[in-house]
Amino acid sequence: MAKRFTNEEIELLSKSPYVKNIRQNRLTFTYEFRCILYDEWIKQPSTSQIRSVLKSYGFDCSMLGKDAINKINTNFKQYGHPTNGKNKVLGKHDSIEKYSNAYLIDSGVFVKSRKGINFSSEFIDKAYKEYPSVSIESLLESYGLDPEKVGYRRIYELKKRFKNVEKPKEKISADAVEKYSGHPYVQRCTPNHFTLKKQFYDESLIFISYPIDEILDIFEIDSSDFPARVLNRIEKQLRSWKGDTDNMMVECDQEFRCRIQHNRMRALEKLSMMHFDTIRKCLPSLTPEQKKALCIWIRDLPHDRYDYSIRSILKRIGISKSSYYSILSDDNYGMKERQDEIDFEYIRKVMDYKGFRKGTRTIYMMLPDICGVHFGRNKILRLMRKYNCICAIRRERTELKTNREILKNNRKPNLLKRRFRLARPGEILLTDVSYLKYGLNRTEYLSCIKDAVSGRVVSHITSSGNDLNLVMDTIDTLDPSEDAIFHSDQGSLYFNDLFQGRLKKLGYRQSMSRRGNCWDNASQESFFGHMKDECDLSGCSTPEEVKEMIGNYVYYYNNERPQWTRNKMTPAEYEDYLNSLSDNEYSDYLQNEQEKYDKMMKKAREKALKRAVELGALTEEDMELYGSDKKEEQAAADRGAETCA
Repeated sequence: MAKRFTNEEIELLSKSPYVKNIRQNRLTFTYEFRCILYDEWIKQPSTSQIRSVLKSYGFDCSMLGKDAINKINTNFKQYGHPTNGKNKVLGKHDSIEKYSNAYLIDSGVFVKSRKGINFSSEFIDKAYKEYPSVSIESLLESYGLDPEKVGYRRIYELKKRFKNVEKPKEKISADAVEKYSGHPYVQRCTPNHFTLKKQFYDESLIFISYPIDEILDIFEIDSSDFPARVLNRIEKQLRSWKGDTDNMMVECDQEFRCRIQHNRMRALEKLSMMHFDTIRKCLPSLTPEQKKALCIWIRDLPHDRYDYSIRSILKRIGISKSSYYSILSDDNYGMKERQDEIDFEYIRKVMDYKGFRKGTRTIYMMLPDICGVHFGRNKILRLMRKYNCICAIRRERTELKTNREILKNNRKPNLLKRRFRLARPGEILLTDVSYLKYGLNRTEYLSCIKDAVSGRVVSHITSSGNDLNLVMDTIDTLDPSEDAIFHSDQGSLYFNDLFQGRLKKLGYRQSMSRRGNCWDNASQESFFGHMKDECDLSGCSTPEEVKEMIGNYVYYYNNERPQWTRNKMTPAEYEDYLNSLSDNEYSDYLQNEQEKYDKMMKKAREKALKRAVELGALTEEDMELYGSDKKEEQAAADRGAETCA
């Protein structure tokens, strides 16, 4: 009986743009929506597919009713496309041009009959043998035919024909009939029938957990001699067998009976091993009482065979020999479990005190005052883990942990070591980011790259945000290099995988200053200091004005501002000067810079040593290891001591 819609349902469904007509006993979708339904249904022809499409378009399937959905599915199967009725709007499926009858006959797949154009008998036989492992659509494509142009109706009728045809039953071979005609456990064996005696089911009932082919092998019946339908029937009958102990033993010769008994004993041993393996898997979850009951059961087993000795059973189950005898001899075995339950009640009482969450340390300190008992922190932690009691722990923020891992993995060594001048121009580049204050407490950020040897600013970018794009845009202007050093501090931007990958692609070796040591990048810091002293940004009011002023200053710094330590030349002039030197002249230049570097490092060591002596970090024995200027160091130490006093 068709579903009758209520007035409320009619009002609701009529608002849908996909409903053409709605009455109390009839619902009609628009042709366009039926085409959409068919396009999705053809991918997986089923009512569930229609339901999912209807839900995706806002329809309540329970409101439409089961009969309406089934009718849509039936119509699609019957007609192979959405029916249009009186609606003249052409859809996708009407627009597909079908093959002509002459073309189909010429292909060899179809023949002409009284009922029209049908599949040829040769094609049907081939499709019957390969279907459903090979679809009919695939076979048509192998003949060079498009299934859509052939027509869904023809393909559907052929599939329906295959589903309604029962395949012939596989018969038992004549050799198998002759082989089992005199078998003691076989009642009847013909090409079409195979029946076993009741004794078979009675004796094999104990092996019901075995596969049917192994059960038949016990009674010397080869399962490969029979079709699947026979094996399925035997298995089904065995599982429903209730047993009959009054049946007499099967009559057979003594030799056959001995073989059957031997097979049964081997099967029983295998079955017992399977049970032991099951116990092994369950052993960790057993309670102390259950473990003791298991040990008593093993003790009471008959151990008349070597295979069933206590030692072999314990090895199979996974219990050590010492544990086995310890459990049997201990009358109080399992008392620890009950004591743990009592002790955990004390812990639970402390945890519930005042309703606030507590950790192991808090429980340890509050336990004597609240319950009058004292447990160690290890015992408290063990009992809480045992009874799945979650402790209140402040978890580390994931982002901080991730950042630390990135810093650890992406930190680069200090390859420069303050040797700013010991190279040729372009072989050492320094970078850093500095803030620029301007206007009414507004801030811009400057990312700068400087040639450490010549002092020339190679690249500079200003931005309102101190982010990855700032440093990436800065290095995008660099030319590729071979094994040049790119030095920076340990700012988070320089640890980024994208930044480091871009540098590696350009051919630079990345170097980083030591943590919290600005002197390792002193040359770059010096540029920022001179720029902020000489460049007045207070008059700027927009980022564009700041960018323009910084650009002007960088040009002035590179080309017009001489530097005292670079032979009173501008960085651009000094770079041209260094590039014009011959190899011998440049060697002399590097030797001179190396002497300056050694003198600077010696002065730095002396300064650090004096500071260490003043702070009392060095003893007199240590002072002997660090140099001969002990009098000066001792005087500094005395001055430090007097100051402290």
